[in-house]
Amino acid sequence: MGQTGLPAAAAAELDAPALIQRLAKPAPAIIDFTEVRFSTLLKQPLIVSGTLGYAGSANLDRHVTRPYREDTEIRGESVRVIREGEPVRSFALKRAPELSGLLTAFTALLAGDQAAVGREFEIAPSGDENLWKLVLTPRDARVRKRVPSILINGRKDLPRCFTIVNDNGGASVMLLGAASQRELQQPLTREWLERYCASAE
Repeated sequence: MGQTGLPAAAAAELDAPALIQRLAKPAPAIIDFTEVRFSTLLKQPLIVSGTLGYAGSANLDRHVTRPYREDTEIRGESVRVIREGEPVRSFALKRAPELSGLLTAFTALLAGDQAAVGREFEIAPSGDENLWKLVLTPRDARVRKRVPSILINGRKDLPRCFTIVNDNGGASVMLLGAASQRELQQPLTREWLERYCASAE
């Protein structure tokens, strides 16, 4: 038994490369999401829902369908945002570290590409193959200043929550797949969401 107090067999189940390989999904793939944003500038969290379209490495579509309609298309280093009633916005991905972190982590995980994840993040796995957690810390100091960490909770071969922590103490929690259909507690708190994401519920 090592310093962690876990038996050797349990410790082996926490191997990050093996876990990431199990997460691989063929492209294209569409996943339902509900995103909850917490900020000191908001009196209550902002909740949006829609679908994420994964088309392979460096390509991600985020379609918001509620409570408004907005499409965000990421193609390599270019981002285009289309929102009803507003001019189309285009900008470089490097201007949005949160989007860059989501793109890298999400697409690399769905590709089962542990090397790509490892190039951009330090990876700290915990849990077991049935209920696991990955904490990704950006290696680039400039990105890390804006996005200190990304937390991914999952079960077996499915990620269920992405939590992106930002530099002002706020966070964006994205529930994926079946987890996105969960009725959210009201009033909604970040602590409740974190417990739900880490639970077997």
